[in-house]
Amino acid sequence: MRTAGLLALALFLPLSAYAALVNINTADAALLDTLPGIGPTYAARIVDYRTAHGPFARIEDIQNVSGIGPSTYAKIQPFITVGEASTSSATATSSAPAAAGRAATYVPPPPELLIEAGDNRAALLEVPVHFSARVTTRNGAIDPSAQVSWSFGDGSSSSGSAAEKVYRYAGTYLVTAAASDGTAQAHDELVVIVTSAKVRLLPVSGDGITIVNDAEERLDLSGWRLLSDTGSFRIPDGMTMLPASSVLLPFTVTNLPFASDAALLYPDGVVAARTPHIESAAEVSVQLPELAQGSNEVQTVESVPSTNISDTAHENTAVSAPRAETEIAALGAALPPEATSSRISGLLHSPWTLSFLGLMTLAGGAFIFL
Repeated sequence: MRTAGLLALALFLPLSAYAALVNINTADAALLDTLPGIGPTYAARIVDYRTAHGPFARIEDIQNVSGIGPSTYAKIQPFITVGEASTSSATATSSAPAAAGRAATYVPPPPELLIEAGDNRAALLEVPVHFSARVTTRNGAIDPSAQVSWSFGDGSSSSGSAAEKVYRYAGTYLVTAAASDGTAQAHDELVVIVTSAKVRLLPVSGDGITIVNDAEERLDLSGWRLLSDTGSFRIPDGMTMLPASSVLLPFTVTNLPFASDAALLYPDGVVAARTPHIESAAEVSVQLPELAQGSNEVQTVESVPSTNISDTAHENTAVSAPRAETEIAALGAALPPEATSSRISGLLHSPWTLSFLGLMTLAGGAFIFL
């Protein structure tokens, strides 16, 4: 008999404790905490949810709150109501509070949203820029159901709390992020300055390929690739170069076969830099014989006059001038234009030439006088 009495008391107490249904649209966190299986954590979530989304239309909508599933709802379903929007069975039970003069419908204040799109930043051409927005309610709780849309300042757009953008042209762009949840809206913006990467490759060495960052800022090479004639190497995420620095990527790390030419590619495959062109040994060897041949020709020309001069013997000095003219003519035919002009200039300044010109001038004057 005693056991049966305790059992009846245990069954009676929960029913009596929730004889007045809890209005989940008006109850505070302390009252919601008294519901079976709720506790302070779920009670706070219920308050945050209705603040962000408005009152519950049906008692079943409480399952939209994170963590409250069918099992928890089954426990609290007999003890909750939403006031005038409740089911018919709950309306009859909740009529007493309404008759007592208390408000039966919860009217929340207009919900407000806040969105944070991040700080102003610098970006590189052809390199993906990652954006992320955080949307919260007025009391600081994250609103996972808010819709976010992006405008990247160049006519393109995207949606979602996270977005990615690749800029193709340098410039300064105003990026905007807008959030909406029902009638609540929020807006934020940031500035993105896009420039080209100041990066280059050194000639390939026997050890590997050297990348040079000429910029005054760090260079993130995550996802970039090295490309040669016989293979490619993806630079791992997180690899960053310091300002005005260089780094050697050895062949033992990249596993690339040795090649004289290589290219550095942006993550989207566009070429960022190439190794400088160096003349091959074959190209250099073609020029060497030409230089040697030109030298031999000059030496041969220098030897021609001496041979002619030694073979000619004249005692009369009056005929030395024609002999000099013969030597100069022989040299002029073989020497470069510069050497020929210098010899002719010397001939014009010769005393013999000046004397001859003087005699010709006197003879012409006498002829005119007569």
